[in-house]
Amino acid sequence: MSFMFMYFIAILPSFLGLSFGLWSPSVISLEGTHQRPTTIDKKLYEDLFTYAHLVDIAYCVSNIGKIDPPFQCPLNCSESFPNMTLSYQWAFDNSVGGYISSTYGDIFQYNEDEHDDEVKKIIVSLRGTHSLHDSMIDVETNMVDYKNNGNRLPDCEKCAVHEGFMNVYERTLENIEDLLESEINECPLYEVYFMGHSLGGSVALLLALHFLDKGYHNLKVVTFGQPLVGNKEFVSWADQVLQSSSSVESSNSDRKYFRVIHKHDIVTVIPKMSENIKEYAQFDNQIYLNISSDIIEPLQNEVVDCKSGKNLQCISGDLKEMLTFNYYENHNIYFRKLGLCNFKRFIDGSGIKIF
Repeated sequence: MSFMFMYFIAILPSFLGLSFGLWSPSVISLEGTHQRPTTIDKKLYEDLFTYAHLVDIAYCVSNIGKIDPPFQCPLNCSESFPNMTLSYQWAFDNSVGGYISSTYGDIFQYNEDEHDDEVKKIIVSLRGTHSLHDSMIDVETNMVDYKNNGNRLPDCEKCAVHEGFMNVYERTLENIEDLLESEINECPLYEVYFMGHSLGGSVALLLALHFLDKGYHNLKVVTFGQPLVGNKEFVSWADQVLQSSSSVESSNSDRKYFRVIHKHDIVTVIPKMSENIKEYAQFDNQIYLNISSDIIEPLQNEVVDCKSGKNLQCISGDLKEMLTFNYYENHNIYFRKLGLCNFKRFIDGSGIKIF
């Protein structure tokens, strides 16, 4: 882990566009830079803890460990989600992994007045980087053309996305598409939750766009610490079709995309420029955790809607301070410490508390 971050720090300036004058304040539009962030509502705030837990469980899937059926893992899977059933799990050469599970119960246990037992909830959760090999995929910057099928969504004109993320997405889609469609078509009343952390967040977004284009409208995508994915045309199109360019109201709104960013999480602002001189764009969609790296669980008033990707009171204003902050903590603490499932496998029974 230390070698990975030493390497990351060494190459960081090029991915931020800090070399060759690529990061120049004179070319940044001031539109939306000073909007006042607003606190998200209580239900969405509480729901984010559940989403983070479900994302963290994806780290239990690797070459050295799996989730045990029906839904057991070192992260209290069966205790927290007693009616959840594992459908499938996968890991490709330790470069990406995840799982699909489903339940007819309420995944948000504290919502006692909600009874959606006829609605099938399907979870598609993808973990983030697990190794140096993953990190190399993450930091490669070249873009490739992105073309949606155009079945139900307007064409994404002049769109381009990160080549490495696209490759992982295509491999993941090939592996899970038929199974996921079968899960969805099994019940006319369904909700699909695509979610992921870091690299997994980028793949979750691309998967959600694919299935939305196929006509599966009852879906949400929630990402934590997701890096930039594509150019401004792709970002604008994705925010439009996922109805995520407007302000965050609640998890019950028509909005389909919730992108969560931790203060000083440098992964969420890279890469800046691609090798073929195409510029990556920031999503307007941002839920910002305005907390330091030593705080694990934010208060509700510390979780805010930034309203614009250029808001200098959010991640765009953090750049000048990022080089002095803890990369690992800022990228891996999202309502809990993410990515420690396999470590917990080895310490269970020792009395050590890490959560």
